[in-house]
Amino acid sequence: MIRMHWASHDGNIGDCYGPMLVAAYTGQKIARASKKSLRRRLISVGTIGQLQKFGTVDVWGAGFAGQGGTEFEIAHGYEKPRFVRFVPHATRGPFSRQMLINAGCEVPEVYGDPAILVNRLWPPEKVEKRWDLGVVLHLTEVDETFTRYQIPPELAESVKVFHTRFPREEGVAAVDERVRELQSCRRILSTGLHALVLAEACNIPCAHFAIHDGPTGRNRVDDTDVLLDHRMRDFYAGCGEKDVLVYRVMRHLETDWEDAIAFIDREWRPLVYDPTRLIESFPARHGVFASEPIVTDMERIAELVRL
Repeated sequence: MIRMHWASHDGNIGDCYGPMLVAAYTGQKIARASKKSLRRRLISVGTIGQLQKFGTVDVWGAGFAGQGGTEFEIAHGYEKPRFVRFVPHATRGPFSRQMLINAGCEVPEVYGDPAILVNRLWPPEKVEKRWDLGVVLHLTEVDETFTRYQIPPELAESVKVFHTRFPREEGVAAVDERVRELQSCRRILSTGLHALVLAEACNIPCAHFAIHDGPTGRNRVDDTDVLLDHRMRDFYAGCGEKDVLVYRVMRHLETDWEDAIAFIDREWRPLVYDPTRLIESFPARHGVFASEPIVTDMERIAELVRL
């Protein structure tokens, strides 16, 4: 059994990739551990490193948020709690790694978000394409109404707005359904990170749908003069990219969906990332992480992990 911590205050598919992938690739049962637990645990997918308060924590591909500035700047200023001990094996990207180094940890230069492995558990070629463009809300936007997400009637059969929230009681089956919905899109425009990670993993043309005014196009991951979600900076930098493809429309403005589609078609390029080092860095004390999923049946995965 592997003890893991993941964010679960809301049913959000991005937060659930970690335990589901670890269950699928190791074949082991997953038990959820509190961020305040004194028992050793593993963290993987998500910006959850800074949440850990006590105990020994194996870090495998997780991200860290800083305590200085805003979430749209390069993350910095993390202060490690006195009663937590991190054992880093890999971080999501170099910005998370640097915060751990600044906090006094020795951190290997191994990068990657384990969610990049979703395409091996959910082969995209098995899903029929339905939508020309999938637009994915951030979790915090689900209960709000913003002008930029309005779809005109003439595009209602080609552009679809999705969200990644699901009823927690539906568990693994709901995550499976949401993933396949996103895979049915020919292109993805996402406010949040993990719909983009899925798109990149499945070779679906995509871009980050930023909420601030600023330059549309390729924004450098290290550009401190632009407002850019630190999660995007960290993930793409960890994949060896120097920039993030960004399409900007402020929330109170209408979106030209045909322009957004043309932008993605013109500007997107496939992500080149080899996850071998990430897979090999999986902490051995938690078992063997295979190169391909050992368990692919969703009912069996639901027996291994309760979300």
